[in-house]
Order: sequence, then C-alpha cells, then structure tokens
Amino acid sequence: MLLVRRLTPADLDVFREIRLRALMDTPENYGSVAAAERAQSDEEWLAKLAGDAWFAAFDEDRPVGLVAGRARDDGWILYSMWVAPETRGRGLATKLMDEVRSAAEADGAREVWLHVAEDNDRARRLYLKLGFIATGDLEPMPNDVTRRRERLYLPVTGGSTK
Repeated sequence: MLLVRRLTPADLDVFREIRLRALMDTPENYGSVAAAERAQSDEEWLAKLAGDAWFAAFDEDRPVGLVAGRARDDGWILYSMWVAPETRGRGLATKLMDEVRSAAEADGAREVWLHVAEDNDRARRLYLKLGFIATGDLEPMPNDVTRRRERLYLPVTGGSTK
C-alpha cells in the first residue's frame, strides 16, 4: 500500500536514508552531492526538515519517494523530487507533487514552480502532464554548468492534480 505523508523530526533517520538514496541514484539532477550531505550532523538534517516541507512516499513501511517544497516571495518552489526506480510508473510522483501543491495552496501561494534539467525528458514530460507550464527561462545547472535547466510553473487555483 502506498502512502504519502509530511516528514517530522521523528523521521530523521528515514529522511536521511531516502535523501541519500535519491542523491546516489540520480546525482546529475540535484544541486547537492551525497558525500557532502552524508557528512552533515543530525542538527543540520533536522534544520532541513524544519525549514521546508518534506514529504515522503512509503510502500508498506519502506520509503520510496521524496519531495520538498518551500515558500518563496514568488510562490512555492518544488524541489528534490525523487521516486525509487522499483516504484516508478505507479503514480507516486503525482501524489508527492499534490502534497506540495496542497501545502502551497494552504499557504496562499498563487503558483508552484520548479527547475528541470533540459535533458531530463522523463521528468519534463511528467511535469508538463501534471499541468506545469514551460517558461523557456534557462540557466546553468548548479552542479554542472555544461548542462542547463528550465523553470516551469503551475498556477495554484484550487483543486488537485489527481
């Protein structure tokens, strides 16, 4: 059974496990690296949990997906979306995205935006299917300036992407 819920400080070990797994699975899609985050103290991990809205997907008791959202002046940013390879194609990304959208809407945001690597076709197709709109605004990837990422946004007008 698949469940998505917001992580709390009591989920520190689960959070660390799934975040590191995501960074090791597809390091090219993140602005951070596993080695640097692995070296962080519990206090640094807890500060991440406290600073942003982190949601995890679980298959039974096993964490299999992660996403974060954060309020910004220009809406909410969705970042760190990841679904374990063995559970891709089962709608988890949609469920995770819906949690960030709901949190943004509850916070009064008018849009959720994100960056997607220009060459990450699977993620790009998913975000466009979920209603995100491509802006054409490109910038270098933070961890590899030879690659670019595009900003996409989703108007938050009420309702769900489900």
